[in-house]
Amino acid sequence: MAQPKWLNKYLAMKPEVKKIFDDLEVWHDYCRIELIDFNPADLYKSKTYKDWQRTQEYLQRKARREARTGIPETPKNNNYRRNNNTR
Repeated sequence: MAQPKWLNKYLAMKPEVKKIFDDLEVWHDYCRIELIDFNPADLYKSKTYKDWQRTQEYLQRKARREARTGIPETPKNNNYRRNNNTR
């Protein structure tokens, strides 16, 4: 049986709501793995979430930078050039 068009539009999830549920799911997985107390009401307010979000943003920027340059970022002071000199 076909559903009316207005019902499909009514039941469609708005992008803002979808983002909230996606964030909740990712945060719940992180809390489960790291054994952190999970409280959905503290999603955007807790200090732990904000620290985790900053880390995720840094990792995304790092991945974009490496994809753009094609060179992975090497740690500082690891003697990479000295040990891997191809003369």
